[in-house]
Amino acid sequence: RETTRGKVVLVLGSVEPDWSWQAIHPHYVWRYYLAGSVLSHSLHTEEAGRHYPGGSVLTHFPDMEAAARAADFLVTRDRVESGALLTPGNERVFLYDSAGMDDLVELYRATYQRVVSGEPAARSHFDVYLGDRALFHVKDPCVREDTGYWIYVEAVPEDPKDLPARRRRDGLDDLFLFFDHSGVLFEGKCMAVLSLPDYPLSGMRTGQRPRRHRLWKGRRGWEVEIPAGR
Repeated sequence: RETTRGKVVLVLGSVEPDWSWQAIHPHYVWRYYLAGSVLSHSLHTEEAGRHYPGGSVLTHFPDMEAAARAADFLVTRDRVESGALLTPGNERVFLYDSAGMDDLVELYRATYQRVVSGEPAARSHFDVYLGDRALFHVKDPCVREDTGYWIYVEAVPEDPKDLPARRRRDGLDDLFLFFDHSGVLFEGKCMAVLSLPDYPLSGMRTGQRPRRHRLWKGRRGWEVEIPAGR
């Protein structure tokens, strides 16, 4: 807080699939830990310039690099060994000087190339890749409007007993993510990652649904099936 007080902090998404959010509304977490600073969420798709209590503001930029140029600091779950890293002792969330954007883009680029080196498990508005107990949704070319949909995964287990008790009646686990939490938009590409359960799956459905917001009224989503063994 002392480092960022009165400064603009850009909250970035992440390509790290292993750490899940522990709050229903993670933006409230940022507002607590970074109280006194102005928080910028560049991938939001609501009205530009809208302010929230605690100093949060929704800003519209074509990609993360452009957003970083308007910020003093960056915060993300992704760790890169960089001279811009200001919290080397942290384990889960990391603060960077804005110059760290170049190093983070290198991480995004390397992750993207690794993901698309194989064949996608399914193709639609996004290509969907399966690997490392995670689903990667990628799109190239991509613009900010493509990130205005939330991504969901319906994971069907081989053994229903593996499901959490609250999900057994439905027979599947319903997972979801938002790009501004678990996705990146860089160099004209989109990539979002969602961790999968650690139990065997018989199949999955994944796709996008528009957010419940007037700007997305009338827009249609998409869905694809990923069979067992993919």
